[in-house]
Amino acid sequence: MTTYMSQPRRKKSFRWRTIEGIAALAALFGLLILARMLLTPWDFPLPGKPQLTDYWQGEMSYTADDKRRLMLHLVRDENCSMACDVTGEIKICGAEEDMSGDFAGDVHDWRGSHFSLNPYLPTRKAEINVRELDGEWEGDVIRMHPKIDVIDADGAWSSNHQIPDPPMFEMRRATEAVFEAAC
Repeated sequence: MTTYMSQPRRKKSFRWRTIEGIAALAALFGLLILARMLLTPWDFPLPGKPQLTDYWQGEMSYTADDKRRLMLHLVRDENCSMACDVTGEIKICGAEEDMSGDFAGDVHDWRGSHFSLNPYLPTRKAEINVRELDGEWEGDVIRMHPKIDVIDADGAWSSNHQIPDPPMFEMRRATEAVFEAAC
């Protein structure tokens, strides 16, 4: 009768455990990046694809004689819970006074091709105020559909003093330096 003696299990060396731990962390990090690419391709695109979150510039015509330069810095709202939306800075140049402020917005589809922005700008009396910007994004162009309100000199809004919303305008990519130097 032969008996087989089981060999005692060898303990893994510290070096091997360290390599396994680093490999597991790298795999987890890779999965997180892949998930972000799949869930928000407008913010974290696959290599070679355009990204919505960036600096943008365009010219908006309030009226035939009133054209204003609009600058945006779109960033992903990292504080999102369910739907990851955008936030950022806005500058409107060319009026009697330049305006700047922040905005928050909603991305309406998975690719980010449709979104809306709500600017938080100072309300100006006896002036045209931007209420909302609806955007359609495709590559290096955003087509914006602005919605405006005219506020009377006394600070009131009345329906008989409103003008039609400005026409759609296009925005193109800009740089941080152009954004900072604007207005």
